[in-house]
Amino acid sequence: MIASPYLRKVLGPNTPGDAMINNLVFVVVSTLALAACQTMGGLTVKDYTAKSGQRVMAGQAEPKAEYGCQKLAQEKQDWGLKGNMDKVAATERVTALAVDTAPGRGANYAYIMAPAQIGIGAVNVNAFSDAQVAYYKCNNLPSGAGKGY
Repeated sequence: MIASPYLRKVLGPNTPGDAMINNLVFVVVSTLALAACQTMGGLTVKDYTAKSGQRVMAGQAEPKAEYGCQKLAQEKQDWGLKGNMDKVAATERVTALAVDTAPGRGANYAYIMAPAQIGIGAVNVNAFSDAQVAYYKCNNLPSGAGKGY
């Protein structure tokens, strides 16, 4: 029901069809939002070339099962307070380091895990946490992923 008397005059009274249209709009918008969220992980993984010349895929998503990956190692990377202030620059720095480190570990995929930003009020309780990088050796990486740097 429309609460404002002015809007009730302009728009007219609610009809049973209005509720059905509102429900339909809600379902469509929710479905689109969910579909957008499900594709986000794939958008954050890119192809990179390490200093050694080896191709390495890296990003903020675990490798898909069809890549046939085996986890080789996981290590901490310095994130620092600066990383909390400029997450994009810190992510790029950690990714670049992981890409150059991967070939030496026998890996061709690096999963970058930035520290979660959990706060109590205005205070980030993970302000001094480090990023994590998991290195994988994958047998079936796709060709032609998005290019990194």
